[in-house]
Amino acid sequence: MLNMYSQTVYDLRLWKNNNLFNDTKQCRIILHERGGRLGNRLFMFASAYGLSLRHSCQLYIDRKIIDELQKAFEVDSPICLSKPQLSTFTSIKKIYNHCSYIPNLLYSNKSYSLELSGFWQVHKYFIDHMEQIREQLRFKQSILDRVNNFLDKNINKNISTSVGIHIRRGDFLHARRVSSDKYILNAMSHFIAKYHSVIFVLVSDDKKYCRKIFGQKKNVFVTPDSFSVVDDLATLTLCEHIILTAGTFGWWGAFLLHNRLGNILTDSKSDHTPIDANCRADDYFPPWFSFLNNTNKND
Repeated sequence: MLNMYSQTVYDLRLWKNNNLFNDTKQCRIILHERGGRLGNRLFMFASAYGLSLRHSCQLYIDRKIIDELQKAFEVDSPICLSKPQLSTFTSIKKIYNHCSYIPNLLYSNKSYSLELSGFWQVHKYFIDHMEQIREQLRFKQSILDRVNNFLDKNINKNISTSVGIHIRRGDFLHARRVSSDKYILNAMSHFIAKYHSVIFVLVSDDKKYCRKIFGQKKNVFVTPDSFSVVDDLATLTLCEHIILTAGTFGWWGAFLLHNRLGNILTDSKSDHTPIDANCRADDYFPPWFSFLNNTNKND
């Protein structure tokens, strides 16, 4: 990942020296790609949206991306430009970024068209506009109704504290690092010690595994197989607190958490960088995310 960061800095210096940002009358931020899964796509959307707000740039987001997001969220349509408008842009520069924060990415005194490529997993590109991002990413009422119905059947909110847990497995089992059962159990113990009665609600891309390992506990519920990915994400946001494992999906459940005072525990390597990636800790994790001791130990 450090090589990606170095390449990004090199490209920016090259583009600046060649004055490639000076061919239009105003700045434009363009998002045309739909890489990865939902968590990655939300990072790309939020980064493009945040950069456009920070520098008062015109924002173009491909209609397919907006259509996909609008199936789940109350995303505004007016943030799109038409394809005929996009075709008139000249010297659009595409920059790939995985999770590097570059403070001088945009030069506010110049004009340019910049297209985002990669995953842009850096909260600093949009954290100053957190409320606008959260407003764009409000779940559809039909989704909230379905999830609330499930939660109401399983949790007495007057008695119990709800803690959502995201457990990422799937492709990460072969290509990346996943969080250990030990970390998850330690995180659960943290909340059990802190609150009188705790109900844990698990969402995962491997619900069979979750039911086998954790489902025998009386205070653990796994979301139904009928729930979509978006239903599961909404479930996390409606819990009072969250335990995160590897991956960006849970990150967004925590970022969109309805309870602004909720505790968010996340897994990490010993230096508090993400368990599954070589991103810088303070670029990837917002300051209100917390860590447990010894979370870097696998079973």
